[in-house]
Amino acid sequence: MAQPGWYEDPHGGGGQRWWDGERWSEHTIPPPPAPSPPGVIPPPPTAAPPTGTAPVSLAGPTFVPAPGESAPAARSSTSVPPRIADPSRPPTASSGGGRSSKLLLVLLGLAFVVGIGAVVALLLTDDDADPVAEPPPAGAIGAGEERSFTVADEEEWELEIEVPAGQLVVDVRGEDGFDPVVTLLAADGRELARNDDRSSQQQDRYGGGTFDALLEQEIETAGSYRVVITGFAGQGGSGQVSFPVVGG
Repeated sequence: MAQPGWYEDPHGGGGQRWWDGERWSEHTIPPPPAPSPPGVIPPPPTAAPPTGTAPVSLAGPTFVPAPGESAPAARSSTSVPPRIADPSRPPTASSGGGRSSKLLLVLLGLAFVVGIGAVVALLLTDDDADPVAEPPPAGAIGAGEERSFTVADEEEWELEIEVPAGQLVVDVRGEDGFDPVVTLLAADGRELARNDDRSSQQQDRYGGGTFDALLEQEIETAGSYRVVITGFAGQGGSGQVSFPVVGG
C-alpha cells in the first residue's frame, strides 16, 4: 500500500492531493502559479500535510485505466486502494516480504540451536551402555528380621534371601486392608510354596489376621531363595514381611 504523501490529484486540475495511506483526503495543493511579471513576488504556498482530516471519499482513489485496460468492479468502503495504472499515482508497497524474511531467519536460528543441542546430547550419551535393572535387595537373613514393602497395582515386590537348611517361616502382613499373597521360589525359579490367608492355627502361633499370608517351609538345601509378594486380585498396598524362624 502506498505511503502517506502528496500525489498528483486524481480529480484533475493539475494540483496535488494528500493520500493518508488508505484514501484520498480533502486537502489539496493548487498547481504552481503562472510566472509572475517582472517585479512581482508571488505569495509563498501555505499548504501543509494534514494531521487528522476527514476523508473525501471512502472508496479509495479513482482508477485511471491504461490504454486497452478495462476499469475494475467497484469495491466496498473498507477495501484497500485498487491497483493504480497511472505511473503518476502513488506506488504500492508491501511489508509482508520483510516480515516473512524475519520469521524465516528466526525459525532457522531456532532449528540451529535445537540441532546443536541434539548433537551434544548424542555425544554425552553412551549408546553401547544398556540400562541395568536395579537388582532386588539381597542378603543373609536371621530369625526375627523384618522388612517393609510396597506393591503397586498389578505388580509384585521381590526379596532375594540367603537361608540355611532347616525350617523357614515367612510372615507377611498387610496395612490398611491390603490382602497380601506370598510365594517362595527356588533360585532356578521353581515355586516351592504359596499362601494367601493364614489358618487359625497359624494365627494362634504367630499372630496376624486371617487375610495376612504366612509360609512354613522346610529348606533342604541352603542357598538363595526369592520371596515374591503380590496383592490379592492385583490390588496394590504395603506392609511388612518378617522371618520368625530361619533354620530352626
